[in-house]
Amino acid sequence: MERKEIISNLKRDGAWYRMNGIIFAASKNMCDEETIKLLRSLKSNTVWMLGRQVGWYAIAALDMLGAEKYTGSDPDIAQFVSEFPAVVRTVTGTGEK
Repeated sequence: MERKEIISNLKRDGAWYRMNGIIFAASKNMCDEETIKLLRSLKSNTVWMLGRQVGWYAIAALDMLGAEKYTGSDPDIAQFVSEFPAVVRTVTGTGEK
């Protein structure tokens, strides 16, 4: 997925688009100002996707990108961050390494 499409997905309505944007932004290590701003705007998103709120994934992505260290009390975010490379390989179809 190209940067332009990732940014577009982060801006679109719909959990599926936003989740795609979050996953690909994190997997491509997109640390530019626009991406970080969009991820921050999604932190409060309460729509559920893949068993969590979209905002939960945005918070995890910000931690993974080094933009905002997660300091909350949800141990699942820390675990997700550590397991994220395997998640990305599964979602993007690149297989386990």
